[in-house]
Amino acid sequence: MTPISRAAPIRALDRAVIEGLGLPSPVLMENAGRGIAEVLARHYSPRPTLVLCGPGNNGGDGYVVARHLSLMGWTVRALPLLPPASPDCVLNFGVATRMGLVGPLNEHELVVDAVFGTGQRAPLNLPPFDPGTSPVVAVDVPTGIDADTGQRVGTFPPAARVVTVGRLKPFLFTAAYDYDLVDIGLERVATEAPEAVRVDAPWVPALRRDATKFDRGHVGVRAGSPEKTGAAVLACIGALRAGAGLVTLCIAREAWSRLGALPPEVMVVEPGTGFVPGAWVVGPGLGRAADEEVRRLWREFAGPAVFDADGLRALDGSAPGGPRVITPHAGEAAALLGGDWRALEADRLATARRLAAIAPCIYKGAHPIVSGSPLRVVPGAHPALGTGGSGDVLAGVCGALLAQSTALSPGADAADLALAACWLHQRAAADLPAGALPSEVAARFPALR
Repeated sequence: MTPISRAAPIRALDRAVIEGLGLPSPVLMENAGRGIAEVLARHYSPRPTLVLCGPGNNGGDGYVVARHLSLMGWTVRALPLLPPASPDCVLNFGVATRMGLVGPLNEHELVVDAVFGTGQRAPLNLPPFDPGTSPVVAVDVPTGIDADTGQRVGTFPPAARVVTVGRLKPFLFTAAYDYDLVDIGLERVATEAPEAVRVDAPWVPALRRDATKFDRGHVGVRAGSPEKTGAAVLACIGALRAGAGLVTLCIAREAWSRLGALPPEVMVVEPGTGFVPGAWVVGPGLGRAADEEVRRLWREFAGPAVFDADGLRALDGSAPGGPRVITPHAGEAAALLGGDWRALEADRLATARRLAAIAPCIYKGAHPIVSGSPLRVVPGAHPALGTGGSGDVLAGVCGALLAQSTALSPGADAADLALAACWLHQRAAADLPAGALPSEVAARFPALR
């Protein structure tokens, strides 16, 4: 797990290295700039490179990058978009000037953006710059982007890659950035847990070879309506493919004739027949006519359950009767928390914390956030998941893992099971192109488990 922190805690760690360890700030800048230059050399062959520098320490990093690229034999110039102002930036600007590295470069094939870092706020008041056809690589944070939220605070050419310094920042998980991390030793002085972590390989409960269908859990799917049977079918497929031993769809009889895509392994019952599964998946495509039934399941069902889609919109703030997982996207989060979904998306970590106060959650998005302390971010941005029905499959995966928790992973925390489900979903889609179907993503679950 790799720590993710906002700008202020990272600046505090910088100070702890400088003041606590006694490492001079120019040495820290030297380590950062050298590390960035080494990353650039890994990704690009030597080529004419223009480094755009700002007035603060991000600009200072840029002058160090220019120096190290020059020492590697690159043709490089550092261009101050604004005059150097911070002491360390002034120092490295002087060194670069004496090396003949400061000035324009009319013909360039790579642009390094070292203008503004973690402290940028609107308005930026920058002179215009056009990189032409050259790719832009940002130092630490792309200019024009808020490091804490990923919100745009100014206009600047977008970065094709980011080389971030010290720790990962939240903005990296708000878009499909390609990024690298340069370690400058901050973890050696860190004493508090970060706000979030990137999770690359979480615990996923194993399926025993001798597990029976009863060990592997019975998932009930209360989903679908005559107009939206597809959501119910996909939730059932997600549960089956994730390893559930039994799956039963609970849906109104008038919808049964429209369930042609339902796998034959799925049983079907009507609501109100007294059916009680090991775990419920509630909400995909359900509509709002069953709101009272949904609220009753939330309050009274003692077993584990995942609530998604219309199952979330029906909730009224009452206490849950058993382990719960909620899986909202931004619109559903707005229905749960109030306010505009755009405001919630403007700070996804803060929104995920608010959702976790309701129940263990997966806050869906390109890089989903799973509740916990710290919050867990699952890296993603896979184009195959940007399709209607992907969330229904994820709800089914959650249901399968929750249903198996008693026999196969006793005592497992609902949030950890949600994390495992989210990782399976993201990993299954990792190399699929846009246009892949949610059912095709689900077909990959058995091999992953």
